[in-house]
Order: sequence, then structure tokens, then C-alpha cells
Amino acid sequence: MRRLLLYFSLFLFLSGCKPDKIHDIELYNFVQLLNGNFSSKEQAEQELGYYNISLSNASIWKNRPGFWIYQELFNSEDPSKIYNQRILKIERVDSITISSSSYIIPNEKKYRNGWEDVYIFDQLSIDSLKIRSGCEVYFQKKTSSIYQGKTNDRTCPSVLIKDVAYITSNVVISHDIISSWDRGYDIDGKQIWGKIQGPYKYKRISDD
Repeated sequence: MRRLLLYFSLFLFLSGCKPDKIHDIELYNFVQLLNGNFSSKEQAEQELGYYNISLSNASIWKNRPGFWIYQELFNSEDPSKIYNQRILKIERVDSITISSSSYIIPNEKKYRNGWEDVYIFDQLSIDSLKIRSGCEVYFQKKTSSIYQGKTNDRTCPSVLIKDVAYITSNVVISHDIISSWDRGYDIDGKQIWGKIQGPYKYKRISDD
């Protein structure tokens, strides 16, 4: 009876903390693996051709339905040099698959370094976002705390990189490292953009 009461109390505690989101424990834990501040500094010091880049993921809209993350890539030595800003929606696809959908932010300069103060996104409506259709990354669990994901083949179009017809992304997420390998291909399927050697490896430097 005491053990039953303990489980019931724990359930009430978790429900009180995340009443609309804790029902999918795996999805919630996946988001926690993503959240935090990461850096490729160690890789840049050890491997030629890789730069010292920071990756920050921060949960936003915690009072709105679903899991949403603001993601920013920037120069570690000069945070004003931002390479990419996006909002990710993390959701369940089926019993073994989790997806990450990428959204374009309107007037994105307004939200630079938004991971430092996520409340700035409260003024941004979900309806104002534009999804990058076909660029969803689909993840499946490989171990208890490692997920491997990738885009579907030839579905993610490129609109910013010259001569690149489509982009593929391969991502591995663990507690300490996020590795991301983005590559661009021409219409004949030849890689013309992105690293040849392998992915960028971003090591966790702090939690969010």
C-alpha cells in the first residue's frame, strides 16, 4: 500500500509540473536531450576544416500545446554572427518514431539570441511560422539515451544555396553530443555542398 501511495504521489507531482505534456514520457525526455548549449570547439581543435560553432536549443511556448524549440547556430567567438535560426516542432509519429519539423521565423533578426530569453517568443504566433515542408527529420531510438534521425531522400528542397537541388540531414542525439551532417546535392544526385568527412559534433557545455 505504501508503494502504491508513493507511485500515486509521484504521478500527481509530474502531472502538476507538466499537465499537458508529461503523458508521453519518451517524447518529453527526447526534448530534454535536445535542450541545452553545445559547441564544436573540441572538434575544431582536433580536425581540419571544422569551425568553432555554438548550437543552442531552448524550449519555448511551454504553456501552448506541443513541444517547440528555438534553435540557433552562431560563431562561438562572435555570437553576433548567426548562421541559422529556426523553430522546431517535436512530435510523435508512431510508437517508435519521433519527428522534428523545421519552421522559418518571420523577421528572424528580431529574435537573435532568443535562447537567452525565451519569453520573447510569446509575442510570436504559431500561425506566422512557415514550415520547411519535406525537411522533417525522423528519429528512432538506438539505445536508452541515443536517437538517430534523418530526412527522407530528395524531399528537402534548397532555396538559398546555388545549384543545390535538395538537402539531406543525418542527426544523432545523445545527452552529451549532438552530431549533425547536412549535405547538399545537385539534380543528378552529386554532393556539391557540406562536409565530406563527416558530421559536425556539438558537445554539451551547459543545460538550458
